[in-house]
Amino acid sequence: MKRLIATAALATLVAGPAFAQDPWVGPHEGPYLGAGIGHATLDNETLDWLERIGANTDDSDTGYKLFAGYQFNPNVAVEAGYVDLGEASASGASGGDRARLTLGMEGVTAALVGKLPIANGFSVHGKLGMIAYDADLDLDAEIDGQSYDVSADEDGTDPFYGIGAEYAIQRLLIRGEYERYDISESGEDFEIDLFSASVGYHF
Repeated sequence: MKRLIATAALATLVAGPAFAQDPWVGPHEGPYLGAGIGHATLDNETLDWLERIGANTDDSDTGYKLFAGYQFNPNVAVEAGYVDLGEASASGASGGDRARLTLGMEGVTAALVGKLPIANGFSVHGKLGMIAYDADLDLDAEIDGQSYDVSADEDGTDPFYGIGAEYAIQRLLIRGEYERYDISESGEDFEIDLFSASVGYHF
């Protein structure tokens, strides 16, 4: 009986370091992929002004993203991705006239991610990067019997940043994030907040 206990104790001591080095438990380096969905909200002075004068406005929509990253160590990673920030709209009608304005925005991103491991696969992180965005503005209106269908497309590059928390279950990643996209176009500011939940896989 004593020999059995001693053997079990020795096996535990020998196997302990091996378990700690098991790459399937909280991987700290290598590539990963993921996808997320969330709630995007636009803050813009023109949209606020349209709301104040009586237009029906909607400044929020569903957003989603795809991302790929490489983690160099427990504290540093880089990420690239695609993000769709949804649409914001304003509409109004008076007499026989009507008008509807919609703004949609999407882009590709690149960011540096700093991570702080806490315990048991849980970590918090911050990110700082750039978005190369594409914005689509559409006006559909009928005024004095005349129909208008106008579209404009703008693109550019601006910064974004975010904070979040992540939980790793073996190679599965579960992440919650807040991101702010500070976009400036033709002297006008578009601040978009995205709250999202994502899942990913660490290779």
